[in-house]
Amino acid sequence: MATPTDHGIERIIHGFVIMVRVLKYLTASFIAFSIPYAASADVTSRSDRVAAYSFDDVIKTDLRYSEQMFDRQDHVTDKIAVALRARQSGVLAPLSFYFGGRLVMTYISEKTNTAGKFPILSRLPPTHTSGKSDSYGVLNEASLNATITLPWVTAFVQGEYTEVEYPGQEDLQLRKYWVAVGDLDRAPFYVGVGRKTVNFGNFASYAPFTHSHSSHYFWSQTDDPLIELGYVTDRTHLALSIIPEHRGLRVISSPDNDGDLSNFALNGTHRFDLANARSVTVGGGYLRGTIYDSTIAHHPPGVGINRSWNNAYNVNATYSGSNYDVMAEFTQTADSWPATGHKVSATTLQGRYRSKILGKPAVYSLTASRGVQGANGTEWERMEQVILGLEFEPTPHVKLGAEYMYNAGFVPLILPTRVGDRSVESHTFIVGAELTF
Repeated sequence: MATPTDHGIERIIHGFVIMVRVLKYLTASFIAFSIPYAASADVTSRSDRVAAYSFDDVIKTDLRYSEQMFDRQDHVTDKIAVALRARQSGVLAPLSFYFGGRLVMTYISEKTNTAGKFPILSRLPPTHTSGKSDSYGVLNEASLNATITLPWVTAFVQGEYTEVEYPGQEDLQLRKYWVAVGDLDRAPFYVGVGRKTVNFGNFASYAPFTHSHSSHYFWSQTDDPLIELGYVTDRTHLALSIIPEHRGLRVISSPDNDGDLSNFALNGTHRFDLANARSVTVGGGYLRGTIYDSTIAHHPPGVGINRSWNNAYNVNATYSGSNYDVMAEFTQTADSWPATGHKVSATTLQGRYRSKILGKPAVYSLTASRGVQGANGTEWERMEQVILGLEFEPTPHVKLGAEYMYNAGFVPLILPTRVGDRSVESHTFIVGAELTF
C-alpha cells in the first residue's frame, strides 16, 4: 500500500521532471544565443545552433557544490556567494546546467521530564507525543535543485518534499529561487533577486542535524522575492538586502506588511589569514524588521497589534585551523519584544574537529546555545541546548550522523508567557543519513 511519503516523493519527482525539461530548453536557448556568430558568411540559424549544442555537454553534477547549496547547517546565509565563487574557481563551468538532489532521513528517540513538553529545536510541535518519551522516524527532506550558468548570470532553484512542514504549509514546497547577475572575474559586485535566506548573520550549526538557538530565533527567510546587492572577494563578503514589507517564511516581518520596500538587512564578513593555515573570520549584521514587534507572538502570517519596528543585531567570529573550527555568535533585538516585555537574544558557542574513522572522513562537534526572551526567573526566560555530534562519510555520496542532545527550558515562541516552563529538561538521541548527488 502506498504511504503519504510515497505519494509526496512521487509528486516532487514529477514536479522536478517538468522543471528540468523547461530549464533544459531555456538553458540550451540561452546558450545558443550566447555562442558568437561566425565572421564568415556561413552563419547558422538559431534553431541549428540549439540542435547542435549537445545536452550531454550542458547537464552536469558536482557533489561538493551540491552539498554546499543543500546544506542547512553551514553556509546558511551566503548561497549566492557560494555559487559565484564556485564559478570563479572553475567548479561550475560556463554555459552549463547543474542538477543536484538530497535525501535526509533521521530516527529520533527523546525523553522529557514533563509530559508533552519536548524542547528539541528544528522540530514542530505535532511531531511529538503527549507522553514523556517517544521514538519515531522522519523524512526531513527530499530535495532537488538546479543551477544555470550563463554569461554574467547565475540562476538557482530548489524544491523539496518534507514531513516536518509548519501546520498549514504544503509538504511539497518551492523553497528557493533566485537569479544573480555578476562575474567575479570581471568585478567583485553582484545583484541578486529572488526568494532566499536573508543575508543576515552566520547561523551555522556544527551538529549534523539540529539547529542552534541562534538559527532557531533569527534565521530569516523571505516568502516574497528580495533584492540583494553584494560585494564578494576571496576573503570578504558584504551584502545589502532590500526586503518587501511582508510576513516572511521565518523571522521576517514589519509593522504594516503592506509590500513597501522599506525592510532591509546589512551583513558583512571578512577573513584574516594567519600563519600555519589558520584564519579568523569576523562578521556582523543588522536586520530592520523582525517578528518580535507585537504584543501577539505571530508566527503565522498576520498584521498583529500595537506593532513597531524591532531591529536585530548580529556579531560572529570563527577561528579556523587546518582541521578544526571554533565559532561564537550573538544576536539580539534592539528593543523589548512586547509579547514578553524583554529583548530577545541568542548565543551559540561551538567547535568541530575533522578527523578520520577507518580511513574515511569524520567530523566531531560540540554545540552549546542559549535563547533568552524573558526577565530573570520567569517561566519563559530561556532555553538552553548542548549537542554532541558525529558525522561520518563512508562513501562520497553518503553521510551518516549521530547526536546526543540535552535541552533545558520549554518556551514555544508562539505563546511564550502562557506555556513557558523553565523546569523542563529533555534528552534526545538522533541518528540519520544524508544522501547527496
